[in-house]
Parts: sequence; structure tokens; C-alpha cells
Amino acid sequence: MLPGVLVLSTACADAPPESTIDPAPDPLGEPDSEVAPARYVSHYLFAGVDGSGLFASFEQTTDDGSLARVYDAWWSGPEGWTELVSLRDTLPVPRAAWRVLPAAGMDVRVGDAREVVGFGFRAPGGGIEVHAADEAAVWTGPTGQRESVSPASLDAGGESVGGILFFRRAARALQFTGNPGSSRGFLLADSAGNALLIETDEEDGTAVARTWLHGSVEQWSVVTLEADSTAVGTPPRRWHFEIPEAALSGTIRAIASPASNSVPAFRVECDLVADGDLFRFAGLSAPLPLP
Repeated sequence: MLPGVLVLSTACADAPPESTIDPAPDPLGEPDSEVAPARYVSHYLFAGVDGSGLFASFEQTTDDGSLARVYDAWWSGPEGWTELVSLRDTLPVPRAAWRVLPAAGMDVRVGDAREVVGFGFRAPGGGIEVHAADEAAVWTGPTGQRESVSPASLDAGGESVGGILFFRRAARALQFTGNPGSSRGFLLADSAGNALLIETDEEDGTAVARTWLHGSVEQWSVVTLEADSTAVGTPPRRWHFEIPEAALSGTIRAIASPASNSVPAFRVECDLVADGDLFRFAGLSAPLPLP
């Protein structure tokens, strides 16, 4: 294995996302018919094996024949967090209203099936490039959203680091109201090809996890995740988790606070013990709100 390159493998099938929306296959041109008012949210998290990270949130809402976009992206490098994209605008509704579109300061790279395979960001001091390999695992989340992970690399300032890229997309017709809930993701990796993903519902405390340890890919639906108590109004900085079925436990620690209140993600590190083996991970945590 090349230094700094994360390798994941699995035989998971590509399960399409369930949704109240039926997206059209072609993102270009005019919509075939009137598009129902809807909201689409896509999240991308990159965890580098060196502790660097990237968090991007793309929200698109169709209503009254227009597409309102709220795009945000940040990169965490040696100097802390850098804002890459902060966009609020309105466009005519494209044919595939759920696809992430290019924007000022951001290019979107798509593959043969028009799936997103990378991004290019223009940032002070040089560009940021994110390249994803073929998806290593694809699944449908508990509320029907499409989720996947891929080995990936991030290039910044002439340096390239390997890591893992997590993607989640969800959709909701605006006619369906209700509380979408508040969730958070923890994405961590090491240079030996191991990785950990934990998603938790911050309202009811439930959590699910996926592990990539010693080449074995596992999904866990019974996960205990508890945050250390903190002062009122202060976010936690340490979480303890356990997967009883796997005899696996660990501690996640926040190692850097957001640079400002406008950056919702933060860097974390993790010590994980599985069958007597100790794994040390680095990555990030970020909110993953549903539409």
C-alpha cells in the first residue's frame, strides 16, 4: 500500500435512495414537466489520514419555478479552517433539480453516470482538489437517504493526502411537513486502510456505525454513544462509544474547535479497541441535517 492511501473494499449493492421525489436522470436542459416544490440536501465529508478534513453542505429548494441554492464548504488544513464556498442564489430549475451544480469558486466533476466524483475549489493561497475513487460501499440510510463512502484524495498547495469521502443525499417534498431531526456524523481514518463512520440522532441519542478494520467491512445498528457532560450551552468535546456485538469500544475527542460560529464542523481523533487491537484515527465531525 502506498503511504497515505486509504483502501476500502466491500461487496455492497448500489441501493437507490427512497424519497418523496422522483429525480430525472439528466441534469441539463429544461425540466420535462413542472417540478414539484421540494428540498434536496447533499453532504460531503472528507477525512484525511493526516487529520485534515473537508465539509461541504449543498441545499437546493425548488418552488415557483426557481431553484434556491444554499452552498457552504470549508477545508481544515495546517492553518485551521478556511471557507471555500458561501453561496446563496436563485436559478431557473434545471432538469435534475437534485444535482449539485458548479458555482463561483467551485467546479463539480462528474463520472460517466453523472455521479459526482470530485470537486475543485478556488481558495486563497491555491486551489483545493478532491478526487473520489469508485464507491466502496453504498446503502440507504434509516430515513431513506442515499449514503456512500469512497477512497479519496485531497490536493492542496501541491501536497496530496489520502483519506475517505462520505456522501449523503436526502430529499423531501415541501408538502410534507414535520421536524427533520438533528443528526451528526463522525468520520475517521488511519493510514493503514482502516476507517470508522458513526451517525447519531442528537435528539433521541440513537446511533449506527460502519467499520473497516483489517479489510473487514461491517455495519452495526446497535451502538451506544454518550457525550461527556458539559456546562449548559457548551458543546461536548468527548464521546464514548461501544458496539457490544463486536466487542468494540472507543473514545472520540475534539482536538480543535471551529474557527468561528459559522463553521459547524470540527476535527476529532479517536482511540478504538477491537479484540485487543488498538486503532488510532483522525477525522472530523459535522452536522448532517435532513431536509
